[in-house]
Amino acid sequence: MAAVRSIGWAAIAVCVAAGGSVWADPLPEQSQSTIGYPTPDAALTALHAKPSVEFSTQDGWTIASDPDTNTVWSFPPQRDPAYPAVVRRQMTPAPGGKVAVQMDVLCSATKAACDDLVRAFERMNDEAQRQLRGGD
Repeated sequence: MAAVRSIGWAAIAVCVAAGGSVWADPLPEQSQSTIGYPTPDAALTALHAKPSVEFSTQDGWTIASDPDTNTVWSFPPQRDPAYPAVVRRQMTPAPGGKVAVQMDVLCSATKAACDDLVRAFERMNDEAQRQLRGGD
């Protein structure tokens, strides 16, 4: 069964505030996909059909940027332990001129590999938010 994660900034803040031991605990899963597609492959195919989506490759990862929805989709390469998977991050305006990130993950690999993928993106999201706040 696919491991589906729906993680918002509040959940990330709780994880960071709780300290390092929380990273070893298994992460919660959703019973069905929250990315809008049943599989990572279906998401990639649909994104390729949208003319406004721009694709790039970074360290073997396929990155799809959809300016119409302010969404960045990240697909790991086949060599990655989390493959097949997709991480969907949508940026939306938040109060006070800030930006909120809604992150959803669809991962069909092992639970451990999927949890590691989510944790890696949570760290990247946290670092990006810290930099947006001016490095505090």
